Amino acid sequence: MVRLSAERLNRISFASFKAAGCTDTEAERISELLVLANLRGHDSHGAGVYIPVYIQRIHSGMIVPGAVPEIVNETPAMALLNGNNGPGQTNATRGMKIAIEKAKNIGVGVVSIFNCNHIGRMSDYAEMAVERDMVGYLTANVGGSSVAPYGGAKGVFGTNPLCYAIPGGEEETVIVDFATSFFAGGKLSVGMARGTQLPEGALIDHNGNPSTDPSVYWTKPKGYLLP
Repeated sequence: MVRLSAERLNRISFASFKAAGCTDTEAERISELLVLANLRGHDSHGAGVYIPVYIQRIHSGMIVPGAVPEIVNETPAMALLNGNNGPGQTNATRGMKIAIEKAKNIGVGVVSIFNCNHIGRMSDYAEMAVERDMVGYLTANVGGSSVAPYGGAKGVFGTNPLCYAIPGGEEETVIVDFATSFFAGGKLSVGMARGTQLPEGALIDHNGNPSTDPSVYWTKPKGYLLP
């Protein structure tokens, strides 16, 4: 097992995204949040899983470095943001900043982003609101059909996570961040890399049979997560 300091991992990540065409701001923000996920114990959303995924998506054109998010519709309380397929971390950061400014002015700010890309760990953005003594709430519509419905044998839904963070005042902040499937997809990547088995009830194979092998989710014909 290779062990790296957070500082070195951040430098490697930054250099990788810069080499792939990202701006300094994009490479810095993506790297900051990926490494933070590792430091907080969520390797499923960390650098090891998502550096290669994001680089591949940049090369394929799915992620467009340098794309500038733009507001396409707006009211005092709401905004619709076109992320223009830029990196999800910079799009989500921009969206939360807009929501916070609106909430400061009138008490609530609601921002929806399309053409956004994967944003990583959602609580990073909800915590931006908490830092300003606000409640942060996020949902994400994850495309694809990686999750079978209850009792089903084939995938229909995405993992569709949700997150909220609530300031605790004199008590601790409450932060909840989870997929609506048994696991986030990234946790299966970590399990496969480590050679560990999943708990029963997390996964079915392509025939609808229960499985605890995380590789079933990635091989073809692929398996499906359970809700």
